Amino acid sequence: MRHHRYWVIGAVAVVAILAFVGFEFVTAPRIGAISPQPGASLAREAFVVSIDVPGAEHLHDLSVRLDGRDVTPSVRSDSEHLYFSTGRLTQGSHSVALSARTSNVLRPGLRKSWRFTVDTVAPTVRLRQLRPDAVATIAPLPVAGRSEPGARLEVSSGATTSKTTVGDDGRFATTLALPDGPATLTVTATDAAGNTFAAHRHVLVDATAPELKVSGLKKVSHSASPRAHVKAADAAGAPRVKIRLDGEYILDQKARYQLRIPLEKLAEGMHAMVVTATDPGRHVTVVSRRFLVNSTEKLGKATLIAGARGRDVKDLQRKLRTQGVYKGPTTGVLDKATERAVRRFQEKIGIPADGVVGPMMLGGLTGRIVIVQHEHRLYFYQNGELKKTYAVATGQPAYPTPNGTTVVTWMTKNPTWTPPDSPWAAGAKPIAPGPDNPVGMRWIGTGFSGVGIHGVPSSEDWSIGTYASHGCIRMYEWDVEELYEWVTPGMPVIIQP
Repeated sequence: MRHHRYWVIGAVAVVAILAFVGFEFVTAPRIGAISPQPGASLAREAFVVSIDVPGAEHLHDLSVRLDGRDVTPSVRSDSEHLYFSTGRLTQGSHSVALSARTSNVLRPGLRKSWRFTVDTVAPTVRLRQLRPDAVATIAPLPVAGRSEPGARLEVSSGATTSKTTVGDDGRFATTLALPDGPATLTVTATDAAGNTFAAHRHVLVDATAPELKVSGLKKVSHSASPRAHVKAADAAGAPRVKIRLDGEYILDQKARYQLRIPLEKLAEGMHAMVVTATDPGRHVTVVSRRFLVNSTEKLGKATLIAGARGRDVKDLQRKLRTQGVYKGPTTGVLDKATERAVRRFQEKIGIPADGVVGPMMLGGLTGRIVIVQHEHRLYFYQNGELKKTYAVATGQPAYPTPNGTTVVTWMTKNPTWTPPDSPWAAGAKPIAPGPDNPVGMRWIGTGFSGVGIHGVPSSEDWSIGTYASHGCIRMYEWDVEELYEWVTPGMPVIIQP
């Protein structure tokens, strides 16, 4: 019986102890939710710190410190909470420390400390390599710069958005997929406290080359003045169009509409046209066209260049063979061999050896005039052979005859003499055609201004063979009338010292 009694007493004691411990556990003061939370950032300078402490009425020797300063006297409490007003705080990090004693056996004391940040300043955004009204040439559009470390960053334009987080070093980088054309970017940075700053940029996105179409040019044109149509377009703005024809620029302008390009009086032969379109982002699109002009079959009616073909080229090859500078077949194509023969003939008659069969070259095939001033002689060549030599007078020292190569520009019989704009003719009156006309009965004009080959009245025959004129080439009247019948416009005139 005694043992049974001891067992019962022990059991009762254990139950009592357990009940006491359970009561102490349930009623033990403890720290619950805290506001502001540890590590929080707040976008205001003054607020209420709230601490959930169930059983707060059992606390003794309470101590609350804000940034090391005792604020216990301002702490208010109820059965569940402690709270106090911070007053106005400075920007930056702040700390709260709480300590208290309790009568609870299991939790005789409470202690808690934490930090939070006051941040009412919005983050700044500095964009790198994205100046206002910049032209962006890369897709997708790169957006990079600096902002507050850890801030959330959003880049948007219309419905397109990209998000990222600013790194610990304050740098950020993202991309935004945009179509070509003008766009307004909004770059928004939001820091941990919720402060927001937005930067705006107007940019011109131009990541693709312009469209360029060239039409209207046939591979073979039977007109010496074909037309080309050029259309250039770009979403970022009107491209700048440049056109080179046979290496020479013939147009440079913005293509705000379709361009119609007249190619006036082209030589017969192959031509190359290169069209470039450059958009605001400096992307370039190039279109090249090679085409043949074959507008006539008659030699002398059009200038011939490399690639020309037809009966006129056959006639040219025959004449070059007659001149002894061409030995190839009569192909009717102005190929490299024919072009070399043209250059040889041009060198032979003393005109620029450019390989182009123009008026001077065509005139040289039928004839040419060579004047040697110090000899006072005019040499006329026909079909490559010297046909006749004439005595002439050239310019006196005060009014010298120019040296160089030109062509016969115009011819007339029985000319009226018109006083030139020169001091020696001041006050003179025009003289009608007749035997006393200063330029005789024939005038063969040259490309040198005011300089021609002409006759003289019989009273001036004495001047032939001297330096006597005002720059022209004088001949005996019967000589110039004979020469006049052999000369044609475009014939080369070569004047030597």
